[in-house]
Amino acid sequence: MDEVEREAAAKQQTFAQPLSSEEKARLRRFAEDLPGLWHAPTTRVQDKKRLVRCLIEQVVVHVPRDEEPLQARIHWVGGEVTPITVPKGRVGVHRYATDPEILDLIRQLGAEFSDEQIARILQRKGLKTSKGLTFTVHRVTNLRYAHKIPGHTRAKFPQAHVHTVEQAAERLGISRRTVVHWIESGLLKGSQITPGAPWRVELTDEVCRRLKAGDAPAGWLTLKAAAQALGVSQQTVVKKLNTGELEGIRVQAGARTAWRIKVDSEGCDGQQTLFD
Repeated sequence: MDEVEREAAAKQQTFAQPLSSEEKARLRRFAEDLPGLWHAPTTRVQDKKRLVRCLIEQVVVHVPRDEEPLQARIHWVGGEVTPITVPKGRVGVHRYATDPEILDLIRQLGAEFSDEQIARILQRKGLKTSKGLTFTVHRVTNLRYAHKIPGHTRAKFPQAHVHTVEQAAERLGISRRTVVHWIESGLLKGSQITPGAPWRVELTDEVCRRLKAGDAPAGWLTLKAAAQALGVSQQTVVKKLNTGELEGIRVQAGARTAWRIKVDSEGCDGQQTLFD
């Protein structure tokens, strides 16, 4: 008998040895606490598969002809039977399918924004791909091609008077932050397709004339003076400017701008300084 045969015979003799009383007691404890054995950190996936094979005798599945779910019956060792319902798979559908709501959002964003902008929007919203990955330009582009979603290489607004925040800031001669502040306060009309998307700023010639720094007629009041003359808050005056109830214009003073507002009220001609 060669060395390999002797080693095999030794292993067979070792496995054939009866279990000790301590080993039997430990196996009995495992059998009585199966959930603890299953969830133990030392139990490997391979061990769990072996446990399932020991517990299940057979699985009988009924496959319907239509789209109804599969009906399965699990026959356990010992005679118990557990019926379960399993969704029937469809051609072209797998577990990595993109959420339809994300596809609808990309389709909506693709009409105006580039893939790079779309990726940033999806990142701000905390959305992930079907595999749990962060959206990138490459992944957005692949997703558009796969689902035949049109796109653009840069932002493309459908109306000529709609601008980005950067474009509006350049046209008005103010900072980007000021544009966003005016949108939030109601002085500028702006909208977003979805939270986190770039602002779409409506900027007509009339709005530019009203908001761009220039010269105001004599006797027009500052925001604070107009609020005092009308007996309302400054926020109310801003709302009236936005709705057109009051006429106002921005004026330039050095590096700063301020409002000049036309108020038809007696006692409103005492305003002299620009930033009172």
